[in-house]
This record gives sequence, structure tokens and C-alpha cells, in this order.
Amino acid sequence: MALVVPVSDARAPRPDGLGYARRLFLAGNGLPDRWHGQDAFTILATGFEMGAPFLAAWEALRADPDRPRRLHFIVAEPRPPARDDLRRALGAWEEVDALSLALVRAWPPPLAGFHRLHFDAGQVILTLLLGPARDTLPQLEARVDAFFLGAGNDGWSPEAVRELARLATPGATFASGVATSGARTALIDAGFRADPGKGMDSAGPILTGTWPGSAAVNPASPREAVVIGAGLAGSLCAERLASRGWSVQLVDARESRSAGAVGLVRPIANLRDAPNAQASRSAFLYALQHFAALQQEGYHLVWDRCGVLQLASPGDEGARMQAIAALGYPAEFLAFVDQAQARVLADREVPGPGWWFDGGAWVSQPSLAIASLARAGERVVKRLGQRVERIAHADGLWRALDGRGGAIATAPVLVLANAVDAKRLHPEGRFALSAVRGQLTYLPPDPRRKLSRIVSGNGYVAPLPEGGHCVGASYAHDDADETVRAADHRENLARAESLLPGFTAGMHPMGLTGWTGFRATVPDRMPVFGACAPPGLYAATGLGSRGLLWAPLGAELLASVLSGEPSPLPRDLRGAISPLRFLS
Repeated sequence: MALVVPVSDARAPRPDGLGYARRLFLAGNGLPDRWHGQDAFTILATGFEMGAPFLAAWEALRADPDRPRRLHFIVAEPRPPARDDLRRALGAWEEVDALSLALVRAWPPPLAGFHRLHFDAGQVILTLLLGPARDTLPQLEARVDAFFLGAGNDGWSPEAVRELARLATPGATFASGVATSGARTALIDAGFRADPGKGMDSAGPILTGTWPGSAAVNPASPREAVVIGAGLAGSLCAERLASRGWSVQLVDARESRSAGAVGLVRPIANLRDAPNAQASRSAFLYALQHFAALQQEGYHLVWDRCGVLQLASPGDEGARMQAIAALGYPAEFLAFVDQAQARVLADREVPGPGWWFDGGAWVSQPSLAIASLARAGERVVKRLGQRVERIAHADGLWRALDGRGGAIATAPVLVLANAVDAKRLHPEGRFALSAVRGQLTYLPPDPRRKLSRIVSGNGYVAPLPEGGHCVGASYAHDDADETVRAADHRENLARAESLLPGFTAGMHPMGLTGWTGFRATVPDRMPVFGACAPPGLYAATGLGSRGLLWAPLGAELLASVLSGEPSPLPRDLRGAISPLRFLS
């Protein structure tokens, strides 16, 4: 699949587009009646249609007192509109102005792949599959209750229609304004039943039908999980599960986490556009949306989307970075900047060219964990200061046991989010995890060290929320020392100087403070999120140096899988981060 997708030609939607979507797609699928009594309901649309079907469904959901807890709306679209074109187009529908504005604000750049967007505090979840249907639909993992079949793209190919059949739940319905004999034949050949009773809408032909079987009511059921590890991965997993109605017991050996750890958020890019780069695009855009939502909902998340400047190392890396940027990245996502442009962005001397990530950010990791658990509320019960010595499974329940064999917490689902320690509790998983020590150095405020953006490369320099700057981070294998060391401060000062000559003038390592933590790294540099071999056992670890990038989407993936909802990642990328990859 290409890295970017072409944007559609700018065009105004049909003036009656919302009314047409209501009559054709909603009424043709028996909505909103069919989603009554459901905990979650999933719609798949082949074509974005300038947002009319999505906005019509969202509007209907808001107006329905018997609505499901969540509405998943999936769109397979090969040529999405650009954000500015979408904004202009949606201006024609004043009755949904508030919804249109939220959609435009969240709209991603035209990067191929899956993009998950949350609205109304997660009650409405839009998953965009950008790219040809022949590429995206086979990668989708979902159970679809209703199909909105549009006229465009390759969604009517026999291969695409067979994928729709694979995704259909018993009793699923479809509605389309394409009522040709070819469309009817393609659906019937794939196993759908076409309704001969439908024919014409005031605006044209209609084709409706069902997938064989009887639709089952899927009411909310009790959901309980134990999450071991209250760090970044564990707290985000607990919050994402709580958002789906789960009750979570969060267990950690520590009474509290040490303060510190300001980290940066930026995606990965490489010439091969390898799986880590592909997954990082979805993860980066999702993380920014997740952080913004926490802030907008009033939780005290300390972060700043100030942009990240990643500088090239000496030698030929600048040429390599320029070649990667030339693959077609939208400038709003990644742009190559020469030395002069990099100097302007940093507002001081820099040694060379690099990449500019306009959406890059720094985040206080402790504040993210606190905000996440505050958002989860009473659905998460913390059991801190209790070390899990082993886990056991019997009678359909997982037990986290202490040193005397007593149960600290019990539930049908257990999530190992305890970094490298996960391999101690589940040795059969063969997790290839290593602990790598990292130390940050804090520079006190000084008017000579003005830097409002993040500068990275061989390490990074980031503004601190209380003033001053954070420099990091050291990278030491086989080093379990938790103390803050002057020798590591010296290394970090050298890192800062290699990025910003003169930035640490007058600083002596003996007079500085810092913070030490341990990364859980994996040889393939991909995180670990998903189901383990034993039923009910899951893992959320292996974040390496990119916890703020991977954790939000990884937690959303885990919560989606456990709740039987559509995956936010394509099938192949979900496999690339699965714990089962260590068993092959």
C-alpha cells in the first residue's frame, strides 16, 4: 500500500445529502430501531460521501434515548477530502454544524492506513480506512451490523463484496443507492439476500437486503479484569477498559511512582516504510487526539503540542532523511528542513538539517497516568504496594498471587502491563524483553537557554512545565542502579551540546538533578499488545523509548479486542505487535 492516498477533488456535497443519507442509509437499514438494546453497534460504509452518512448516523444517535453505549462507524475510502475542502463542504449543512466542526478538527492527513477518531467522550468512534478497498477491507477485523454501500471506489469488486460478507454479523443489513443488476448479483453471489420489495427513493433507486441469520441482542454484560502494573501501559489499559464498562483491579508492587519523566511524542519514518513506521503513524495521530481529549474534558494533563525538531546525525543521515521525506509525507505530518530552516525553528544554532514534526509534543508521564485513572473513576480499584509473585488460572479465573499464595486480585481476564517483569510471571510466553536503564537530566531555568520546542536526535532537549529543560536520555543495558548519577548527567550534557551547541554552557554535572527509569525493550522495536496463548491472558509491554507513542493506541487496541469491537489497527500490524510473535 502507498504511504499516502490521493485526496478527492474539491466538490460541494449534494444539498439534500443529509436527508438522502437518512432516507437511504438509516431507514434502509432499519435504524435507529435496530441498534436499540445493543451495548455497541457497528456500521461500515464504503465511501465517505463527504461525511453525510456518518453525520446522519451520529445525529440520530444523539437524538435517541435508547441508543447503544457506543456506535462504531467504519469508512473505507480511497480518496478522502482534504481538511479545508471538508470544512467548506460541510458548511452547507447548518443543522449539524457542531458535529461537522468536531469532525473537521479531528480529520487526519491523507496517510494510508487505519485512523481512529473518538467523539462524544468515546460514545461515537469513527475508524477511517484510507486506501483502496482491496487493500484495507481484508485487513479489517470487525463484526458489522449494518452496511452503507456507496457508489464510488472499488467497493463493488467481487473481492471487496466477499470481504463485506466476511465481516457481516447474522442478520446484518445493507442499503445502497446502487441498484444495478451487477451490484445485486455481486451481493447475492457473496451470500447476501437482496430485498425485492425495495426499489425507488424520491432521489433514485434503492437496494437493500440482509446477511442470513437472526440478529442477536447484545446487551451490556459484567466485565472484569486484573491489570498488573500501574505505569504508563497499565494505567492507560485500565482507563480504556473502564471506558467500555469494565471493572478493573490495578495491581502494582510500588505504593507510588516517582515524579519526573517528561517524554516526547513523535512518529517513526524509514525508507522501507517498515511495519514500525506504518503502525507509528496511526499511533502518533491517535495519541495526540487522546491527549487533547483528556485536556478538553478537564483532566489535568501536563503537555504541550509544541512541535519536534529531529536533527540528522553527522555524515549522510541528512540525505537519508531528505529521501524519506520525499516519499510523500504531508508537510503537516513530517517535513524535511535544511540547516537554516532548522535554525529558525530552534531559534538558535543547530549543527545540520532534519525533520520537523509540527504535531510533535512533550508529555508529563506522571500526569498522564493520573489523568487516565481520574477519567476511569470508580471502575478502577488500585491495589498498590502488593507484589505479584505468580499468576494462576483455574475455573475460568486468573489469580494474581502474593508470596504466601494469597489472592491479591481475581478476574476472568488478566493483563500483564508490568514491563520486563511480565516474562517472570509468564515465562511460557517467551517475551524477548530487556530492561534498559535511562536517566534524565533537569536543567534549571536560565534566560540564556530559551527553547520553546523539542529538539531531538541523539537524545533530546525538551521544555519542562515548571521552567527549565529536560535532557535525555542515557541508554544502559545490564544496569539495575536506580540512583541518579553524575556520570550520566555528563553524558546527557554532551547529548544536548551535540544538538544545540552552547546550550549547556556553565552547567556542571555535580549540581544537577534528574530521574531514572527502566525501558522494556524488544529486539524488533515493536511494542507488545494483545492476547497471549492461554485464554484470558493479555500483555501490554515492550514500549521501549516510545511509551507515549505506543501506549494510547495499544491500550485502545486491547480494550477493543476484549470488548469484541472493531480493531483500530490492520490485521498485519496487529500481528506485528502481538505477544504470540515470540512463539513462532
